[in-house]
Amino acid sequence: MEELHTKSSAYIFIKRFLVHAVTVWLVINIYSWLEYIYKVKLDLAYTINKDGSPVSFADSFINHNINQPVVLWVLLIAALAEANFLFVFQRKGLVWFVFSSICFGIAGGAISLLFTRHYAFYPIAAQFTEQALFIMAYVAGYAILSNFFYERYRQAKFYQQRSESELHLLKAQINPHFFFNTLNNIYGMALIEKAPQTAGAIELLSDMMRYNMDGIREKFISLDMELKFIENYLALQRLRVPQKENINIKTVIEYPKIGYKIAPMLLIPFIENAWKYGISMDKPSNINLNIYVEKHQLIMIIENSVFSGINAEKGSGLGISNVTQRLQMLYPGLHQLSIENNGNTFRVKLSIVI
Repeated sequence: MEELHTKSSAYIFIKRFLVHAVTVWLVINIYSWLEYIYKVKLDLAYTINKDGSPVSFADSFINHNINQPVVLWVLLIAALAEANFLFVFQRKGLVWFVFSSICFGIAGGAISLLFTRHYAFYPIAAQFTEQALFIMAYVAGYAILSNFFYERYRQAKFYQQRSESELHLLKAQINPHFFFNTLNNIYGMALIEKAPQTAGAIELLSDMMRYNMDGIREKFISLDMELKFIENYLALQRLRVPQKENINIKTVIEYPKIGYKIAPMLLIPFIENAWKYGISMDKPSNINLNIYVEKHQLIMIIENSVFSGINAEKGSGLGISNVTQRLQMLYPGLHQLSIENNGNTFRVKLSIVI
C-alpha cells in the first residue's frame, strides 16, 4: 500500500534503525550487568579469571561488546528487521513477507559468519543454520509485533483526534436551522430581485451545508450523496473563478448503477487542494478530475498545475494527513493512495474498495 509520508522512507528507516539498535544494545548490556552481579556475587567458578581474580564488570562489558561481536550482531538484526518491516511488511502482501523473512534470515546467517568465531567442534553449517533461523524468526516476529502496537497507537490517536474535532465542532456550532432559514430568506430575496445565478449559488450552498451536518453524524453514507456534494462544491468554485483562456478545468464524475456506501468527506480535501493551489489568474492553469467506479473500486484521479513558490503538499498537509489517517483506519488494506509532484503537475490517485 502506498502511503503519504511527510518524510522520506530513507529518513524513517535510519531513525527507526538507530532507535532499534540502541534499544537492543541496552537490553543486552543490562541483562549482562544483571547476570554479572548474579554470578560474581555468588562466587560461581566460571566467573573467575585464570589468575584467580573475579571478573570485573569492565572485563564483562569489554568481553560482550568487543571480544564478542555483540555490536555487529545488533546492527545486523536491527537493519534487517527494520527493512523487512518498512519496505516489505507495510507495502507488500503476506507471500512477499514470508519470502523476504526467509531471504533476510539466509542473508543474515551468511553475513554473521564473517564476524562469528568458528570453533572446530561446531561446524560452520550448523552455525549458519542456527543463526539464519534465529534471524528469520526475529525479523518476522518483530514486524508482526511492531505492526500490532503501531496499529493500536494509530487507532488510539485517531479516536483522540476525532473526539477533539467533534468537541471543537460542538463548541463552534450555531443552530443549523438559523443558517437554513437565513439562506432560504436570501434565496427568496434573490428571486424577487431577479438574480437567478445568485439564487442558484445559495441553493447549492444550502445543500452542501445540509449534507455536511447530516454526513458528520454517519460513519458511512450513500456514494451518490458524496458525489452530489462534490458536484455542488465544483459548481460554486466555478462561480468564483472567472472564465479565462488560461484556466482549463475538466471534471468527469460517473455515478455508479449500484448503491454503494462510503465514509463521508474522504475525497473533498484532495479536490480542495487542487482548487487552492492549481489556479492562477495569470499563468496557464489546469485541473483535471475524474471519479468513477470500476470492479467495486471507487477511483479518483485529480491533477492540477503547480506553480513555483507554492508547495501544495505542504500547504494542505493537515487536511491530507487527516484523510490519510481516516483511510488507514476505515479501509485498512482496501485502499491505495499515490501522490506525485514533478514540479509542474500535482497528481493524486486514490482507489477504495467499496
